[in-house]
Amino acid sequence: MSSIASRGFALRQPARLTASLASPFTTLALILIAIGQQLAGHLDCDVSWFITFAEKFLDGAVPYVDVTDPNPPASFLAMAPAALIARAWHVAAEPVVAGLVFLFGVLSIALSVVIFRYGAPRSREDWGLVLNASVFTLLVAPALSFAEREHIALLALAPMLATLAASAEGGRVPKPLRFLAGLGAGVAVCFKPFFALAVALPALALGFRERSPRLLLTAEMAAAVLLCAFYGVATLLFFPAYAQYALPVIADVYQPARDTLANLALFTLAPFNVALLAALMVAAAKGFEHPPVAPGFVAPASAQVCAFASIGFLVSFFLQGKGWSNHAYPGIVLALLAWCFFALDGHPRARAAREGHLFKYVFLPALLAAPFLFGAFKVLADVEEHPGLRAEIARVAPAHPRLIVMARQLDYGHPVTRQLEGSWVGRPNALWTASLAAYLLRDAKDPAWRARLEDYRRRDLAGFVEDVRAGKPDVIVVEDKDTREWVLKQPESAGALDGYEKAGAAREIEIWTRRSP
Repeated sequence: MSSIASRGFALRQPARLTASLASPFTTLALILIAIGQQLAGHLDCDVSWFITFAEKFLDGAVPYVDVTDPNPPASFLAMAPAALIARAWHVAAEPVVAGLVFLFGVLSIALSVVIFRYGAPRSREDWGLVLNASVFTLLVAPALSFAEREHIALLALAPMLATLAASAEGGRVPKPLRFLAGLGAGVAVCFKPFFALAVALPALALGFRERSPRLLLTAEMAAAVLLCAFYGVATLLFFPAYAQYALPVIADVYQPARDTLANLALFTLAPFNVALLAALMVAAAKGFEHPPVAPGFVAPASAQVCAFASIGFLVSFFLQGKGWSNHAYPGIVLALLAWCFFALDGHPRARAAREGHLFKYVFLPALLAAPFLFGAFKVLADVEEHPGLRAEIARVAPAHPRLIVMARQLDYGHPVTRQLEGSWVGRPNALWTASLAAYLLRDAKDPAWRARLEDYRRRDLAGFVEDVRAGKPDVIVVEDKDTREWVLKQPESAGALDGYEKAGAAREIEIWTRRSP
């Protein structure tokens, strides 16, 4: 009797755990965790910079002339509504941005679930698990990548992926919902053209499985293409400087300045993405029993859609070549969701996979670790990008200082400028063009390309000096001694610090203030 009772207890425990994970109370808890996480920390440097870009645009600055960045207009336009609301309410823009992105995430998840319900029937418990997995991966897991372009793009793309999955499962999604899903996919691609791969690959894969192009020739695909075309034309009409000035810099400097393939493949978050997809492929192809359970099993459409979208974002990660964690976020999250949909399938092989080593020792640890892969510790502890920099600037500078940075990366100027309620006086966010041009010049052989790179380097340094003279910053944050010596050694910027003196330091970072008369 005792052995029978113990077996019954063992069977009841997973059932209770599953019911708890699918509970609406778990949904509420995850939402509260996501909100608390963002309240504890601050938005990343990229988001902070694009808020500044949006505010300057709203103040009349000409994008890509008076304020510039290599990213297309969607990057700062996405922040403009929050900036307008913050001004109307007389509050800081950052909480408004976080709140709007959170609201957008909730609406995206709700719309995706509604669309997905037109697919194969599932139990109430399975729907609870799908919902909570989505809330966890899309609202909790982003952590420091919250409100980044990749995060917003994935939220915009989610209804389209749900539409693909529901349609592949034989569902008939109403046209209005499909149209909304297509517009969301178009918005995602407007952030970065690379993201089109996350739509195209799952649609192509499902089309190949069905031996039919029907999932490519749909109203939602047409809506996505039309929105992207409209955005392209609008960019040329309303932001002509993007094509005249930004695109050449992207083509000649930003995109060619890539990390090595070895570093991208081994020392970034890409291996996590690859491991999750490889483990899923093994689980779907072979099963975990000998002889294999149910030969010929094909992973469910929902898992395939997420897996191929993950591959699309993974390819995008390598094409961008920078290795940053926010670039890796969508691919890893979609791989986790692919595992979730695979494990929820009722097929014997999926049930066997749930008891297998890959599920227990690859998927589950990766799922639980996801927020920490994207900086949850830093968010919860509200860690500064450069510890001590904010306090040191506040010590030596006047209130609401005017700032600019002599640095290669934007995180020396943002979010610290906004945290000090200061004003940014530079056109770009850092000397990234000069820095990357100098990096590329080391291996550039073609004389014409070398000449272009030298011109970009000279213009960026000369522009920095112009910004210092015109903007009269109270503080110039210098990345380190080597950067200062390199900048002052160039003829275009030899006098960049004239009239300034070193007033403080935060580790290797130097803080220069205007010299007293």
